[in-house]
Amino acid sequence: MVGERLVGLARVLDDSELVAFVHYVLVHPEYQGQKIAGNMVEYIRDKYKNYLYIEGMQEDSKNVAFYERHGFHVMEGGTPIQICNFSDKR
Repeated sequence: MVGERLVGLARVLDDSELVAFVHYVLVHPEYQGQKIAGNMVEYIRDKYKNYLYIEGMQEDSKNVAFYERHGFHVMEGGTPIQICNFSDKR
């Protein structure tokens, strides 16, 4: 929000335990380039850090470079972008 104006929006659905799916991260064109989308993705990563996977949607494959800058990886033969949070903590 900038004042009363909504300038960014993200939608994430999860299964309440293992996987969170990032459906979209949107920023109003007038506010793009101000790290708003990146901040939202970092918030998502932190919120779901205890989930095994955070996955992007197939439809978002045009934004792979953006997600790679935020720690996602392209997965062969499946989800275009994904973070695996597997660690010894589980």
